[in-house]
Amino acid sequence: MSNSQALYMRIRMRVEPLVSVTNRKQLTNWVWIIVGIILSESIALSKIATAIPKEVAAESRVMTIRRWLKNSKIDVWTFYEPILKAALQGWKAVNAEVILDGVSVFGDRMQIFRLSLRHGNRAIPLGWTVIAGKGLTQVEKLESMLSRVAKFLKPRVKRVIFSADRGFRDCDWAEQCLKLGWHYDIRVACNTYVTLLNGTNCRIDELKFKAGSCRYFQQVQLTQDKKLLTHLSLTWSKGDAKNKPELVAVISDRKACRSRLIEYGERMDIEQSFRDDKSAGFEMAHTRIQHVDRLERLLLALAIATLWCHELGEFVLDSDDSLRRQIDPGHTRQLSLFQLGLRWLKRCLFTQLQPIPAFLLCIRPFKLAPLCNSG
Repeated sequence: MSNSQALYMRIRMRVEPLVSVTNRKQLTNWVWIIVGIILSESIALSKIATAIPKEVAAESRVMTIRRWLKNSKIDVWTFYEPILKAALQGWKAVNAEVILDGVSVFGDRMQIFRLSLRHGNRAIPLGWTVIAGKGLTQVEKLESMLSRVAKFLKPRVKRVIFSADRGFRDCDWAEQCLKLGWHYDIRVACNTYVTLLNGTNCRIDELKFKAGSCRYFQQVQLTQDKKLLTHLSLTWSKGDAKNKPELVAVISDRKACRSRLIEYGERMDIEQSFRDDKSAGFEMAHTRIQHVDRLERLLLALAIATLWCHELGEFVLDSDDSLRRQIDPGHTRQLSLFQLGLRWLKRCLFTQLQPIPAFLLCIRPFKLAPLCNSG
């Protein structure tokens, strides 16, 4: 049995009982796309096609993938929800940290917005949507995805803490979180106007204080229109030889304090998950797909590959450290959870010194310290 066929069987055996399809070819081709993404470490269709063991021309194999991506009967959430439900059993006592982030692809012609769940020092996808065009996006365009994920998480986690950066600074994002029953930590632009309890009205960057220190303001009203009542925590970034220290302003529905700044700071390492999907992993930025719905289906296959890499990363860390040292040359961990899992799977495939691991769909809630090299 070839490596690609062995991977296919591992994935199919686990997902087939969970996903309901009207045509078995929908499942077959989906699994082969997942296999192709893992083996090629890319979502480029021509590279994925090399893993499909059909004795036909490459063009024919690429067309098989294209037909699956064009199939309007394949609903992304219908496929993904039962997979996610199986993977996240045992999270009921967890304060789930969810991160909203976006990345531009295909020459900034489209933006992928993804809501992810913190796992280790990275994050796994909960939901995603693709929007044509570039620039700031209004909450209404992502409301359907946010509501769907909120409904899914409600019975499965203790509470949700939402985090987003300055690209989602509008008050509407905070109000949407409250509507969903979520806490929020959102970085806002420092030229945003605030009104303090004592009546002071000014821009955030006019609240002077020394670099390296922090300040906390309770019950401030955000924007000149006093649209949102919130709490404001301020600090400075460390800066380096190339960048001066920068003022960091974080709003939250919870009391302004050092904990809010620590929570927001942790998302900076988690943001490297997009790097895992791009240059350090599956080359997401290299996609040439120009149709929103087709790219969303391709991201469905990418999500399953990501789940397996996280699961295998857990396995590596739970094992004797000598196993980690087979794929990670540092005396201490230098690779992210995702990279540990991906490299362990590839080592099993290439050397055949270990059997190809099973796909269990079991993701355990835990945290890891940030990596100095963000590997």
